[in-house]
Amino acid sequence: MTLRLLLLMCLSCSGFANELRICADDRNVPPLLYSDGMGIAQYMVPLATEALGVTLRLYHRPQPRCLYGAANGQFDALLLASPNMKTEPFVVFPTNVKGMPDNRYAFVSMRVVAFRMKGANARWDGEHFLDLTLPVLYESGVPAVNMFMDKLPAPSRASARTPIHMMQMMRLGRADIAVGLEPAVRYAMQQNDPDQQFEVIDPPLFTSSLFLAFSKPFANANPALTRQLWEQIRLLSNGDEWQSIKAQVMNNQLPPTPQLERAVQLGLQPDARAP
Repeated sequence: MTLRLLLLMCLSCSGFANELRICADDRNVPPLLYSDGMGIAQYMVPLATEALGVTLRLYHRPQPRCLYGAANGQFDALLLASPNMKTEPFVVFPTNVKGMPDNRYAFVSMRVVAFRMKGANARWDGEHFLDLTLPVLYESGVPAVNMFMDKLPAPSRASARTPIHMMQMMRLGRADIAVGLEPAVRYAMQQNDPDQQFEVIDPPLFTSSLFLAFSKPFANANPALTRQLWEQIRLLSNGDEWQSIKAQVMNNQLPPTPQLERAVQLGLQPDARAP
C-alpha cells in the first residue's frame, strides 16, 4: 500500500475539527522553514492536513507571538517547537509510553552550536565558554536556547534575531562568539560569508528536536486529530516520495507546493474565530 493511499484513507475519518490555525516563525529556520521558499515542515504539514480533510491557515509571526497566541486561543498549533519549560505549559508534544517526547514524530533533531570569526580566542569546551571579552550572543525567541544560556555563568545576551545579525555584530567587534541552531548557522554562512570568515565550534552545546506542537485546548478537544497529524508526519518522513526530494527541500531548492501556497493565503485573510 502506497503512502499516498494511506493518506487518502484518512479522508474518511470523522469527528475532526475542520480547520487548523498554525503559527510559524517569521524567520528562516533551515532546513525546516524558509521565508522565501519551502522547508521540511512547510512541505509536510500542508500535505498531512489535506489528507485529513482539514483546512490549514498558516500564519507567520515572531516565535514569542506564536507561543503567546497558542496560549490565548489565537492559534491551534505551532509549526515548530521543542519541548522545554517555556513551551510545555502551553502546547503538547507527541510522547512515548514513558511520557517523554517521541522523536519518531519529530521533523528533525538539530545540534545547537557555537560559532565565531576565525582567529577569535573565545571558545566553547563542552561545558563552559572561555576566553570571552564580550557577552555571548544568541537568538531571541528560541526558548530552548534561551533556557540553556540562562543556566550558564558566562555573560550572554539575546540581542539578535537571526544568525546573519549575529555575524554582522561579530564583524563590527560587538561580540566574540555566538550560539544558534546549526542548520540555520550553516545556511547563513553559505549565503552571507563568501570569504569564509566564520567557523562552527565543536562540540555542540546540546541537541534539540523540533515538532508540530498543539495548543492544550485544541489537543484536548481534538485528541484523534492531533494523533493522526503526528502519524501522517511520521509516514511522510519514511515515504519513498519524501526520500526522492528530501535533499532539495532541505536546501530550499523546490518551489512551494500548491497546498503550502493555499495555507499561506488563507493565513492572510480575516479569521472569524480570532479573539
